[in-house]
Amino acid sequence: MIALHTGRGALGHEAMARLSRALVIGGIDALTPSERRVADLAAEGLSNRAIAETLFVTVKTVEMHLGHAYRKLGIRSRRELAGLISA
Repeated sequence: MIALHTGRGALGHEAMARLSRALVIGGIDALTPSERRVADLAAEGLSNRAIAETLFVTVKTVEMHLGHAYRKLGIRSRRELAGLISA
């Protein structure tokens, strides 16, 4: 059994909730709504800049969401992402 100590307060509860979500929900369903929007557009072939312009966010935000999505999905490329999204 894994013991986790997340500290006290709201931040600790939020961290535990996110970890629980990632452990219980797998695959594409583990993505947050923002990660999913970015992943969908990336899978369609849009560049990071085009995604940022479409969603009215910065390129850095797109990179962050894609990084989180890749890590959650255990992938390393847009080609793999497109395969998961279309499946």
